Formats: sequence, C-alpha cells, structure tokens
Amino acid sequence: MKRQVALLMTIIVGTVLILSACGKDQNEGEATPENGAGSTGQTSVNAFGWQLPAKTTKIHFYQAEKGNPDKIEKKQAAFHDYLLKEFNVDMKRTTLDVEPKEKLNLMLVSGDYPEVIAGLDDSAISQWKAQNKIMDLAPLVDKYGPNIKKALGDRYASYLDENGKLWGIPRGWGYLPIPDFTAHIRWDWYQEMGAPEIKTPEDYYNVLKQMVAKHPTNANGEKTYALSWNADVKVNNAIGFWGLQDGYKEDADHNLTHWLNTEEGKQAALFYNRFFLEGLMDPDAFVNKFEDWRTKFSNERIAGHIGPWWQSWNAGHEVWRTTDPNYKEDKRYVQVAFKAEGAEKAYLSPKDTHGWNYTVLTDKAKSPEEIIKFLDFTMTPMGTRLMGWGIPNITDSYWNFEEGGKWSFNDTAKQALLAGDLDYEKTEAANGSNIFWLAYPQGLLSDDNKSTAWYDQNFNADDKWKKLMLDNVSDTIYESTERRVIFANDNPLTIKNQQIEELIKTGFAKIVMSKSEAEAVKNFEDLRSKAQKIGLSDIEKYRTEEYKKNLAKLK
Repeated sequence: MKRQVALLMTIIVGTVLILSACGKDQNEGEATPENGAGSTGQTSVNAFGWQLPAKTTKIHFYQAEKGNPDKIEKKQAAFHDYLLKEFNVDMKRTTLDVEPKEKLNLMLVSGDYPEVIAGLDDSAISQWKAQNKIMDLAPLVDKYGPNIKKALGDRYASYLDENGKLWGIPRGWGYLPIPDFTAHIRWDWYQEMGAPEIKTPEDYYNVLKQMVAKHPTNANGEKTYALSWNADVKVNNAIGFWGLQDGYKEDADHNLTHWLNTEEGKQAALFYNRFFLEGLMDPDAFVNKFEDWRTKFSNERIAGHIGPWWQSWNAGHEVWRTTDPNYKEDKRYVQVAFKAEGAEKAYLSPKDTHGWNYTVLTDKAKSPEEIIKFLDFTMTPMGTRLMGWGIPNITDSYWNFEEGGKWSFNDTAKQALLAGDLDYEKTEAANGSNIFWLAYPQGLLSDDNKSTAWYDQNFNADDKWKKLMLDNVSDTIYESTERRVIFANDNPLTIKNQQIEELIKTGFAKIVMSKSEAEAVKNFEDLRSKAQKIGLSDIEKYRTEEYKKNLAKLK
C-alpha cells in the first residue's frame, strides 16, 4: 500500500511539474513589440496587450515643472487607480509650486530624490550624470524597449552620447503641424471695420490702431490698448514676422546671425516701440502675470496680442461664453499671419522634433527593467492614446476602447469640445489625460498618421475656428530641430548665453518702452553693445558650428 501511495505521489508531482513548465512557456511566450521584451515572470495579458507584472511596478516620479500640487493630485487620482487595477502599475506624480531648478539642486545636495524624474533638460542631465545619480538606459532599452527604438527610429541615435549611452527617454518628441505662437485680433471689431487686408506688420498696426479709435474704452470706462503681452512673451517669436528663425538670420551658407546684429531685428524692435509711443501698448505688457493679463483681456481692453493661440481663447471667448448673456460666436480672437516687406516668410512656431526634455531613472531605481517595460508600452500608438486621452469607457472618457485594439472617440466629449462646452477640469479629473507624460510623443501617431496625444488637437478640421486658424497661419510653422544647441554646465559659453538671454529680456522691454524713436534706437544699440561685450559673437559662432554639424547628419 505504501508503495502504491508513493508511486501515486510521484506521478502527481511529475504531472504538476510538467503542467507548470507548460504554463511558464505559455505565459512568457515570444516577446512582442506590444508587450515588451523579456517579460519573464509576468502573468496575464490585459485588453491592451500588456502583460501584467507578477509584482506591482512602482513609478513614483517628480516632474520638474512648477505647478499646483493639489490640482495635480486631483487630476491623477482616478487614473492612478485605473492603472493599478488594469496594469498593476502604481504610478504617481509629484509637482511642486517651486522653481524646478532650485528643487533639483536641493535634491542633489540632500540626496533625497525619487527613482524617476521627468522634465530634465540637457543641462540638468549633464549635472546629474556628472554626479553619477542617473542610469545609462541604453542596455535596458536594448533588452526591454523594442517600441522605444521602433518609435524613435533613426532619431534614436541622436539621444545617445559620444559613448553610446542613453541618459534619458525623450518627452514630447515628434512633429505636430499645428501653430503655437501667432498674432491675434479681436474678430468682431475687425469684421465691423470691413475686415481690411493684413499682409504686413504695418497693416496689423493700422488695423489695431483703428480698432482702439473706435473702442477707446471698455464698458467700465477703462482704457483699451491695441497690443498687450504678458510675462510669457517670447522675443524670438515676436520678431519672427521679419523672417528671423529662433531669433537668428541665416545666410545661404547656413551661417547664423543674432537678431541684435541684423537690420531686421532693429526694425522689429522699433515697430513695437511705435505702439508705445502712440499710447497703444499696454504699459504692463512685460510684467503682466497671466491671471492679471487674463482679467484685462476678458474685460475687453485689448485689441491684439502676439503669443500662444490658446491664451486669447482662454482669456477671450471661453470667458465671454459664460459671462455675456448676449454672447455671439464672432466675439472672439482669431489668429492671423503677416510678414515684413522683404521677408521670405513669417517664422512664428518653431518645432523641435527632438522633444521638450527627458525622463531619467536615478540610481535609486529598484526595478529599472520593469519601469522601462512600461515606458516602452507607452511608446506604442495605443499606449500613447491611453496615456494621452486617459481612462476609456467611462462617462467622462475622451475615447472608447475594445479588446482587440478597436477604438473610437467618445462622441459626447467630441461634440462638447466642438461646441466649446467641454469642461476640461471635470473630465480630466475623471480620466487623467496627459497627467503621466513620461515618454510618449506629441506628434502624429504612426498607425494612422493623424491622431495625437493632445485630445483637443484631433478635430481641428471639424472645428470652424481652429480650421480658420490653420488656414491663416499654417505657413508660419517650421521645423527647428537642427538648430537646437546644448549648453551643458561644463560648456564655458553656457554662462555667457544665460547672461545674454537675461540681458535681452530687460533690454527688449526697455527698447519697446522708449519715449522716442531716437531713444529706442539708442537703447537698441546699447543692448547690442552690452551683448557683444559678454560674448555674443562667440555664441553666434558656436550656434553656427552646431547647426552645420546637425545639418551634415541629415545627408
């Protein structure tokens, strides 16, 4: 009897071992681009093709951007729970209402930093690498990141250093053919003038001047201005109407000359001074904090603006639709384009396809391979949709998703967006869209070449006003990837470049606010002289050399 029991137990144990081995083969399977390579030890596959890790993958990261922690927490809560339940990934973001550079420096000094940090620029990468605080990700990407390599394609090599090491995964890379910066004009006021043609800066000036003459004050008797900016104004964009790209003029041999050393740059600065001299420029244009500027804007005190297109939407009709009982859709700002005489084009929206910055894994990462596996998933088109549009198949979803990869936009959300009724704060708190942007692209997705992670940019052809914007200003968008220059901490020109940039911020404002044209010319020449003394010629030379190197790589 004992022999029979022993024999039976042997058979049972053997059968269990065989079944276990078979189960292991079936679970591991062949690594695919969708679920990541090297997925040993993972159990089941979810509807997105993601193999759930046997142990929860933890990705708690600091995003090096200034922001309201309470708002971040509110927006990420539901999406955190969704990812934990459906992907077994515990993802949490920390963003603080402090300057990120200060916080990053404090982290380095104290040694108190997380496993993952998002939003490091090239300079910060150099600093953290020098102190051996971040990991070379190339071996991990080689083994666990087939989608990272596939998505980046030939661009992947551009992220490696001279030793073939990868210190960060790019964020927001790729080309998205939509405008960022434009000129704006109060549309209903423009229509009542008969919509005269605007082809040059002079035309824009004259139209705005006539608008203010017709509407000198708002309903409260407050003075109106032809032009206003806020503290976010970018000089390089404001002077792009004169054919300058990223603040530089390029000759036939690809030599770059800074705008301070060009006649075009001088004319651009004097053009804006004209607004001030005639009392048409908001005197607070260079110091307006966004919320104060937004109030001034929505109080109907501004005829024109040059800056991000969404600023005049947010401060204009998106406010009036809810506050003006007699609101009509023409009461809004529309984006327009023009260029100076002799300029080939207006260059307003540079597109650096390399990306905004990077996500890094620090030396504290306990399971870096698991983190890379998930980042690899987010690089797939469907992974990007999930991270970009948030939770599918709920009341406040932006989209619907079915097992097998079939997806569609949530028509309720789409129609609310097109009607201008979408409550972003409510829906984004429910679905978590774009709260965890660690690695995926901002450009068009490779599987359909038309959808993008930015939910509200997926229906531009269906939106009357966005279509008008694109029709007006699409020619002002340009790729600037090859112009990108790294000013690392160990580069002796880095401090000079920073000093010149700071000098220009105050110097340009001084030119624009000059009390006479002669004074504006003098202030322009003084600014140029000071920049030259710091080393502007060296900066021009370095940028030109780097630009030509990048161009050579394309051949």
